[in-house]
Amino acid sequence: MSITYCIDDKLVVVSVHGFNTFEDVANVFVEIIGDPAFNPFKGILFDARDTAYGPPTEELEALANHIGKLKIQFQGRWAVVAHSNSLVYGLSRMFSYLAQQQGLRIESFSDYDEARAWLLHPKSLSWIYEKPCFIDGSLHVRKL
Repeated sequence: MSITYCIDDKLVVVSVHGFNTFEDVANVFVEIIGDPAFNPFKGILFDARDTAYGPPTEELEALANHIGKLKIQFQGRWAVVAHSNSLVYGLSRMFSYLAQQQGLRIESFSDYDEARAWLLHPKSLSWIYEKPCFIDGSLHVRKL
């Protein structure tokens, strides 16, 4: 069990290693809020590449609800990084969906550098900002 974080000028990088419980993850975000270097508008880069633990859906829902209650302290965007084609990546996508229901802006990535670029330079990955939708039966691309 190990969760570490580092706060730099623009990001909070949270690194997860091994098996961690809901309480471990929730506690590290309480620590981050209390850190004098923390700014609520910084992006959060959650690096889950070094864990193979796949929490049950109920635990993901609880974490999304918990972080949703703290969203006033976390107003920046979030990126979750996990290896593609892994259980953790699939669960990160599920967590992203659940957290977005709480009003948080979270995206899943399999590439650390892409996730960092998305947080630091939002227009560099414009495909994330585009969402297809139908208006009056015609396909349009809506900018998010």
